[in-house]
Amino acid sequence: MARSQLRERLREATSEAHERLHHHDGFAAVAAGAISLPLYRRLLARLLGFHSAFEAALARRVDIGRGLGLTDRVRTPLLEADLRTLGMEPETIARLPRHCWRGRLDSDAWLMGALYVVEGSTLGGVHIARALKPLFASDGSEGRRFFLGYGDSNGAMWRAFLSRVDDGSWSASDEDEMVAGAVATFADFEDWMGEWNARPARALAAT
Repeated sequence: MARSQLRERLREATSEAHERLHHHDGFAAVAAGAISLPLYRRLLARLLGFHSAFEAALARRVDIGRGLGLTDRVRTPLLEADLRTLGMEPETIARLPRHCWRGRLDSDAWLMGALYVVEGSTLGGVHIARALKPLFASDGSEGRRFFLGYGDSNGAMWRAFLSRVDDGSWSASDEDEMVAGAVATFADFEDWMGEWNARPARALAAT
């Protein structure tokens, strides 16, 4: 699929943040398969805080989800399942810190930019899931569900999303908002994940 001018803008605007996340100590460790299970659990706990907040916000704009075919694109249950596999009790999961997502809900274009970031993360997740395989005794998905994402459908679902970006319905101001949404969401995610290794006093006290 040829890259459209709008997608090129999105890629260029987020490239620096994307590169920084490659060097994030938690993501770099999981990508190398060099993270301990306790630290991996903390990373997943932090990811849960972000994704659960984002998906809750998006659910309030169910119309855009339906229009994009995104109503089934939720990953919070995958994170919760992985944390249970790693020995975290449901009561502890429920007490984990949640991000306070402050993104815009009044602009379809802004939300599309946010989704560009969140949906795009599924592509690299497959490589991380492969690197994590030695940490688990089973060859199944247990403990790696989040990074496996939509499984064999990852590529097709990403292309379906891009087709909405490329459908020509966005005005010039919409395109600006889409880029702004992507940049802001990357910054928000970076800020939230910066404290991934801070031990929540109550939620993780017994883990």
